[in-house]
Amino acid sequence: MSWDQFKHFFTRNWREKLLALLLAFLFWFMIKAQIRSGSRNYPPLPPLRAV
Repeated sequence: MSWDQFKHFFTRNWREKLLALLLAFLFWFMIKAQIRSGSRNYPPLPPLRAV
C-alpha cells in the first residue's frame, strides 16, 4: 500500500468516520455511566395467571 493510498483511505469520507467515532464514544460513555450507577432493586413482578 503506497502512501497516497494510505492517505486517501483516511481522508475519504472523513465526516462519516468522525461521526462514527463520536457516536461510539457517546455510547461508551452512556454504558460506563449505567455500570457505575449500579443495579437497582425493583419489586418482584406479580405471578402470571393462566388464561
